[in-house]
Amino acid sequence: MEGSRAQESLWNKYYITLLLIGLITSLSFSMLYTIISAYAVEIGSSLSLAGVVAGVFSISALVLRPISGLIADRRNKKWVFALALLVITTTSLGYAFSRSIPILIFFRILHGAAFGISSTVNISLLSEFIPRNRLAEGLGYFSASQVISRIIGPTLGVNIADLFNYNVLFLIIAIFNFLALLILWGLSYEYTGVASKKTTIKIDSLIAREVIVYAAVGGVFSLSNGITNSFLVLMGNERAIPGISIFFAINALTLSIVRLFIGRQADKKSITLIVNISLLCSAISMLSLGFAYSLSLVIIAAFFKALGLAGGQVSLQAECIRRVDEDRSGVAASTYYIGADIGNGIGPMVGGAISSMFNYKIMFISVSIFMGLTAVLFNLYQRKHIS
Repeated sequence: MEGSRAQESLWNKYYITLLLIGLITSLSFSMLYTIISAYAVEIGSSLSLAGVVAGVFSISALVLRPISGLIADRRNKKWVFALALLVITTTSLGYAFSRSIPILIFFRILHGAAFGISSTVNISLLSEFIPRNRLAEGLGYFSASQVISRIIGPTLGVNIADLFNYNVLFLIIAIFNFLALLILWGLSYEYTGVASKKTTIKIDSLIAREVIVYAAVGGVFSLSNGITNSFLVLMGNERAIPGISIFFAINALTLSIVRLFIGRQADKKSITLIVNISLLCSAISMLSLGFAYSLSLVIIAAFFKALGLAGGQVSLQAECIRRVDEDRSGVAASTYYIGADIGNGIGPMVGGAISSMFNYKIMFISVSIFMGLTAVLFNLYQRKHIS
């Protein structure tokens, strides 16, 4: 295939085009997710129901993850991606016409399903145009662009909604997604595979069992994310730490910078070494938050957390794709995302249970210990299965 992994150049037109599409779609997503609960309240939702409106998106995406990998591997990735973007564009417009909570929830479910497919297919398609020996580097640049869009997106979305109204914001988001669709449409992708006529679905069609351990370790990083995002501000209020939200700005800025460089190192170094260092940095971050009663330790924690996420997530995602044949890159990508989705989902629940039973200090220390235990188990797995 023209532009496939056989190319030696990372910065080929296919990679750049898909990088741009990913940036646009991530920006539009980031503009939406911070205001959707407020929009639900404005049209008559209770606070608890607004949480359902926000959360049903992730549940829908998680349910579609395994199927998205299957579809990506058995059908033309470009057209699957295009269909998902079309649905996302439609749902973005649909929000503007949602004047009742049931209709809004319907569009959230549809949007989540399309997002689950598009994010999986995007990574699977992108990996076809990254040289195999530069996979982590290529995914690292992609991840950095996602982080940058998520720094800009929330503020941009809130400002547009305040300056105009929610309907104008939804229209702009729809235009962004439609622009991404047009760019994808112009990509000259030659599908060399044969659309599968298989009707039977086996477990290997939905889950790449050979990369489950890597996806699970990736899920541990996501679990720490979910706990930190859910409880850091509450902890700051309890401990009277002023300006604790600076954690998120420092973390995001450091993460976007480090991911520009870490991928190249991840391609050269052992996955075991990179993951060990990443888990150590993340454990230090969680331990620092556990003992943080001043802003200085919070800032240190933000820095170490970014170092851990930057190396760990990119290297694990790249390893998932490396360990399968190219015609199973879709299921490898979806397996990794399933781990991340589960980690993000159960993190707040586990954190809530520990903090209510004990306190925030014990909660963060427990996560730090869990990351250390994960490192031990990961090393045992690597020694047993990797020659």
